[in-house]
Amino acid sequence: GADVINLSLGMEESSSYFLEDMVDEAAAQGVVVVAASGNLNNARKQYPAAADCALGVTAIDPNRIKADFASYGNWVSLAAPGVGIHSTLPVNGYGSWSGTSMAAPFVAGQAALLLSLAPHLTVVQVADLMGGTAVPLNPTNPGYINRLGAGQIDVLASLQALQSGNIPAIGLLDHNCSNDD
Repeated sequence: GADVINLSLGMEESSSYFLEDMVDEAAAQGVVVVAASGNLNNARKQYPAAADCALGVTAIDPNRIKADFASYGNWVSLAAPGVGIHSTLPVNGYGSWSGTSMAAPFVAGQAALLLSLAPHLTVVQVADLMGGTAVPLNPTNPGYINRLGAGQIDVLASLQALQSGNIPAIGLLDHNCSNDD
């Protein structure tokens, strides 16, 4: 019954078949799957983030610079804040953590917000709405041109685009990931 799934786990490509199949099946059911890209600071694909129908998320710092630990590559879909994120910790605690697992929930939250306002959106439309309104990161990351996804998510811009009915079609996810076929 979920509309959005956030996954903060990963493994390399050689072990990905099961995860890729699960992501594809969830997307076919209309579920947006968001996954952390990993903290290996390299371009090796990590699954489920690199699955064709997942939104793989990398981490950036407050200056829109790729976090020094964050994985990257042409398989990454979006970026979100992932450095010094304040959160709850087990046993009544609070703390500040960094990682792509801290960035992915921002993307999952944006997807959930968009779907709460427009439940008719497909997985592909949600992805394109988020990617088409993202803030480009190439200018602040010249060493990672086109390897940090469509850019940093911009919740306000995506809400404005949704309200205006202007949903970009950028092809962030393959059209086969949509449940509207």
